[in-house]
Amino acid sequence: MGAMLKPNRAYDTDQQIEFNSKLTAAHARIEKRFLDGGAVLVSVMEMLNDLIGILDGITGTMDQGKTEETVAGLRRTMTDLAHLPEIERDRKSGFEALTTMCASTRGHIDDIHETIRYLKTFAITVKIAGAGLAEFSGFADEIRDRIQSGADEVARFGANLEAMRAQLTDARSFSSKTLTDFSSIIPPIIKGLTENSARIVAQHREMAEIAGQVKKIAQGVQGKIGSVLSNLQIGDITRQRIEHIQSILQLLEEFVASSEGEALTETEHEVLREAVLQLVSAQMDETAADFQRDCSKIFTSISSFIDDAGRILSLRDELVDRSSNGDNNVLALMERDIVEACKLAERVQGSSGDADKVVFSVAESAQELLRGIEVLRSIKIDIHYMALNSNLRCSKLGEAGRSVNVVSGEMRIFAGKLETPADAIVEDLRGVELATQALVEQGQGLSKNFSAPLNEALDSIRNAKSQMEQGTQALAEEGQAVFSRISAVVTTLDFESELGATFNDCCNIAAQLSQGFQADVSGFADKIEGFSSRVYKLYTMAHERDIHVRYLPANSASAHATATPSAEADDDDLFADALF
Repeated sequence: MGAMLKPNRAYDTDQQIEFNSKLTAAHARIEKRFLDGGAVLVSVMEMLNDLIGILDGITGTMDQGKTEETVAGLRRTMTDLAHLPEIERDRKSGFEALTTMCASTRGHIDDIHETIRYLKTFAITVKIAGAGLAEFSGFADEIRDRIQSGADEVARFGANLEAMRAQLTDARSFSSKTLTDFSSIIPPIIKGLTENSARIVAQHREMAEIAGQVKKIAQGVQGKIGSVLSNLQIGDITRQRIEHIQSILQLLEEFVASSEGEALTETEHEVLREAVLQLVSAQMDETAADFQRDCSKIFTSISSFIDDAGRILSLRDELVDRSSNGDNNVLALMERDIVEACKLAERVQGSSGDADKVVFSVAESAQELLRGIEVLRSIKIDIHYMALNSNLRCSKLGEAGRSVNVVSGEMRIFAGKLETPADAIVEDLRGVELATQALVEQGQGLSKNFSAPLNEALDSIRNAKSQMEQGTQALAEEGQAVFSRISAVVTTLDFESELGATFNDCCNIAAQLSQGFQADVSGFADKIEGFSSRVYKLYTMAHERDIHVRYLPANSASAHATATPSAEADDDDLFADALF
């Protein structure tokens, strides 16, 4: 250094007090603002974690495996539904065939009824012709009663047949309505489910991609927040450097009051004070410059959050639109179609049950009619043998029994005529049996439990729809909250704008404290070595030490021992655990 200049004015104690007061205020504001800023950033980080959790939930709802499994089950059920009209047409044809057989049987019953009418006439004729013959007095009544029982049986048979025909008429009518119902409802249901089941897989894949983009942006913001939190070390570093400046002034006062300080001359005192004040001013300028530079980086990083938050909102709106609005809400459309399919399944179950009752009732009626035919056959046999017995008696009576003999022969002929329609009826009823068996088999396709798989699919769709609605609602709210919080953070964490004026004041006052002459302490460096070393040991940054040695000497050995670790260590490592 050059020759020492003598000071030309006294130091302003009030200014030094003001400077210390400004430093204390700056220290307090830095500590509070950076702690508050760190807390705000941590809250944003937590909100982003919540947002990512919501996105994971939505992505889970849109799990491709679950979606494809549900869709595959639906398609199997749709295939079954598609066959219902064909099955119903077959059943309607079966009912029509049964109705045709009933009509045929009705015709044969009419033939039997006509034959019975003739037999009744012959019975009356027998009674008249044998009026004077004791052998035939009871025979006429007996055969008339037997013929009447046949007539009664035919009447019962006809009534049962009419009941069966009425059932079949109702069944045909119901089957026609059901077929019309199937034809009008099933195709649009299948069409809707087919289209939407294809759309849902594609849409969920697209939505999962959007959710992935939002999650990636959110994770990117978290990474930026992590960097900003790391950069907030400047707050702690600045606070420590302010403490060091205050400590330098305190150590100066303590040194001046010590025996070492009293050993200095008045001029040496003033030169030392000037050197310390110039050192303080330089440290203050460096601290302010570093603070401004790093705060500018922080502000730039935080400002970039706005674009990220805007992108999150944009993607959120796209995701909500795809899942919730109008024709885009595939889950709601599928729910509507499946609900209709469930209603149809209930009707199918009901109509199938009603049809099955008709089928079983027809089968029972056929069996009852077959029993009735057997009764008619037994009556026919009785009439035949009664007439034959009458012929034998008449042969013994000779001419007296001739008229009865003729009538009895006619009765035998007409009784034989009952056999042909009876056989035809039996054949028809065997056909009824076969037809009812076919209807039972066809009904198995209609009796299949469509409701269970449809209800399972409906539960899955409703659950996914509910989760999706809750997820998108939460995403809408959380996305807006994140955007609002990030927007507020930009102004909240503008440290340089808020604290810059305070630092400028401190720098201006620090510059005014010194008198500006060249404070060369080299002439009495040995006297202030202890003071210089104590100040030197305060520093935690290489920059502070570099500034120190420009104004105050430092013992080379102690300076090397102290400076080596700071020179080798990175500043970030030195303060990694210092803040937050």
